[in-house]
Amino acid sequence: MIGRPGRRMANTSKSSIPRGWPVIVSLALIATMVFGMIVIELLITRHVASRVDDLIDNTQQSLVLLDDLRSKAQNLSEPNIAPREATRLLEGIAIDARAYDPIATSPGEPEEWRHLQGLLDRLGSTPVAQQATRDQLANEVDASVDRLVSINAKEGREGALTVHEVDHNALVGNAVIGGVTLILVGAVSAVLWRVLARQRQLVADRFAMLDERTHDLEAFAGRAAHDLRSPMNPIRGYTDLILENPTAADEVTMMAGRIRKAVDRMVRVVDDMLALSTAGHPSSGTSAPSAVVATVLEEMAAELSGVEVITKLDSGDINCSSSLLQQILRNLLGNAVKFRSRTRPLSVTIESHDIGARVEIAVADNGVGMDAETAAHAFEPLYRGRSDRELPGHGLGLAIVDRVARSLGGTCQASSVPDQGTRITVQLPHA
Repeated sequence: MIGRPGRRMANTSKSSIPRGWPVIVSLALIATMVFGMIVIELLITRHVASRVDDLIDNTQQSLVLLDDLRSKAQNLSEPNIAPREATRLLEGIAIDARAYDPIATSPGEPEEWRHLQGLLDRLGSTPVAQQATRDQLANEVDASVDRLVSINAKEGREGALTVHEVDHNALVGNAVIGGVTLILVGAVSAVLWRVLARQRQLVADRFAMLDERTHDLEAFAGRAAHDLRSPMNPIRGYTDLILENPTAADEVTMMAGRIRKAVDRMVRVVDDMLALSTAGHPSSGTSAPSAVVATVLEEMAAELSGVEVITKLDSGDINCSSSLLQQILRNLLGNAVKFRSRTRPLSVTIESHDIGARVEIAVADNGVGMDAETAAHAFEPLYRGRSDRELPGHGLGLAIVDRVARSLGGTCQASSVPDQGTRITVQLPHA
């Protein structure tokens, strides 16, 4: 401090106070802020890591348990099940139920879980002689499991949004701290930038870990689908032998036919699960829509028998392999056939034309159409509208189309009018 004139010597002790105290205070503030930022980052990182681990573990455990419950319920509803096998299945269902109870915590999940338990109890106590009731209960169990899977999928999406929000808030908070620190002392900006760089790297690593976990889940789904397909082959083979046996009793032939239909349905579900798990990693290549459409129409000639198919193809090649484009068209045409109107012949129009840097491919039909709510959820995996539940299927076809389109850098949209028809439009990049 500078003393007043004439009293300089008297104020020597005061002038000995270090004039650099603002710098020391600033450094102390910076150190405190940096320390606080590191502590906050570690806490946030720990919270995010814990949340991600819990999210992945709960989702994976829920899906495995629900799939096991679905399988046991289907086996329990078989008309020729032995009493000992039924007892074993009921014991397995009880074990799965005890494992699922602690993780049924999402909004709406406890109620649906209690409903599913009631259905399983009724299925286990219904006599074998009441096969129609057992089949109905098995279908209700399947629908309840689908709803629980949807609840878990919604919880996963909400958890992912929360993780993104936490990371975003952490970035904003640290940026504010960095700005205040730079205003206090410009000389320590290099240190501040290193800390911010480290923080950003931690966030990037966390997102990379989340992506890796997501990839692991997709790989798990693919392996599960592959392993589920293998037991179907001998079942299909034995049922074919029964069906081809001219000496087999009519009742045996009828049951074998039911088994064959169930196996075919299971194989389609597994194939679609496998397609969905790999849809996010498409193979490279180009294709011509006109050639692919001709191939698909030839392959689906039996399904499209009696259907009026109109093609208007005047686009160039697209950045999509022929196999993927065939998969997209097969799913869209299969949906049109499945949801055809009962009061008029089915007519399907396939169009393709260039729109700037993209090619638009549209499949329109004159089927039963969808209401606004169903159209809004049409591309969600395993979602089925109210009017769809009486029809065969499992709600994966449009989800696969949407995921393939987005993974290729394109888009997928649905427009529909009840009792008039549906139009699915896919836009993909030019070759």
